[in-house]
Amino acid sequence: MAKGFFWSAIDRFAVVAVQILIEIVLARLLLPADYGLIGMVAVFIGIAQVFTDGGFMNALIQKQDRSEDDYGTVFITGLVTGLILYLVMYVSAPFIADFYQVDVLTLLVRILSLNIIFNSLTTVFRTRLTVEMNFKRQAVFSLLSIIISGVLGYIFAIKGAGVWSLVVQLVSFYGLNTLFLMTGTGWFPVLRFSKSSFSNLFGFGSRLLLASLVQAIYMNLYNLLIGKIFRQTELGIYQKSTQFTLYPASMLTNMIQRVMFPYLSGFQDDNEKLSELNRQYYNVVAMIFFPLFFGLSMLAEPFVRIFLTDTWIAAVPVIKILSIAFLFYPLININMYVFQIKGLSGRFLSIELLTKLSGIIILIISLKFNMVIIALGILLQMIIQLLICSFFADKVLNNKPLSQLKVLIPMFVFSVVIMLLHEYLSGFISMVWLKFVAGLLFVIASYSIYYFIFMKQVLKMLLNVIKNPKI
Repeated sequence: MAKGFFWSAIDRFAVVAVQILIEIVLARLLLPADYGLIGMVAVFIGIAQVFTDGGFMNALIQKQDRSEDDYGTVFITGLVTGLILYLVMYVSAPFIADFYQVDVLTLLVRILSLNIIFNSLTTVFRTRLTVEMNFKRQAVFSLLSIIISGVLGYIFAIKGAGVWSLVVQLVSFYGLNTLFLMTGTGWFPVLRFSKSSFSNLFGFGSRLLLASLVQAIYMNLYNLLIGKIFRQTELGIYQKSTQFTLYPASMLTNMIQRVMFPYLSGFQDDNEKLSELNRQYYNVVAMIFFPLFFGLSMLAEPFVRIFLTDTWIAAVPVIKILSIAFLFYPLININMYVFQIKGLSGRFLSIELLTKLSGIIILIISLKFNMVIIALGILLQMIIQLLICSFFADKVLNNKPLSQLKVLIPMFVFSVVIMLLHEYLSGFISMVWLKFVAGLLFVIASYSIYYFIFMKQVLKMLLNVIKNPKI
């Protein structure tokens, strides 16, 4: 697991770092409206992508006696599904353009939908490498893909291609990653479809598919309604804000959980061990996420002014709020994984429906106002979802209700205090560069002191894992 964490970290951190660098470079060359166009298309592609996995990836990981027939069945099912979905998107493209009343969306949808096929081809390869906890190859493939695609996007952007530079970057990334995975994995699934394998995997994965579909519809509902009710510029602001908040949160969470999920699945019948590992996970997440996301919230204004320019200044309050909201993302996800590990996919789906229903109600109310209120609505929904899923996860593990969250209270209170203190002190600094550097040093120093005083045991545990991976 320690080895898996190392290469998973290289993969996710490297990809996130390069992606953020690409976003900064492209944002200085493009307009919010260009990102708004991509956001309009992403609504439909994001929902379609859910079906290419179909819950099979997690079903394969959770299954202990997986066979070559299982892999072959998943590959064939995913490929057929991907081709059908691309055809649907191709035919639907003019109607999507009419919905937004933007003609260029027809061609954008048809080109970007190629990523659906790419994703359908790679699911089984990524699953195989994840089961083997071989994250080194995934790291190399992801990093090569993001670097090459980023360079291509930059070349098109400096040539004045506008939104098409983003299209080139996205399609080349998925296309290259697919090519590397299929040719560099050293394995290819048997081209054999098994009805029994499909029935077995779909029995578990179907509920995860429905839960993922609910999640995808809910998350993309923001893009759909903001793009329809507001202007392309507002949607571009929302897109850019989520790229610097939700995207790093989801990538870093994926880094941890794609190692933890196959590892924890081996203890699916040991509640005491799962509870212990869950508490350790909470501590590690707090150490990583709290300084990163509270820090981003504190430094949002100088960060935007320096790296994105004043063209994006309207994104500052949205980034401030969403940074805190998506701080809870990994905590919500690990609790939802508890239900998958225990084979309770029905419970997983029920909680997903419950939490997203509350989120939709909050979204509908917040759409009557502005982007800041919409961001506050997302923060409220994330808090509600964390409370609900933590309560039921503790119940499944026979813990006291919300016992996991007690681990986070001290650091959360500390983080709020230093954020308020930073807000006060930063008012005395006018130079934007000085404000950014001073704020960054303040965040690093504050959390370092906190770790040294209050989290020595967690630091000691992490050092022991690094020094003795076999423990």
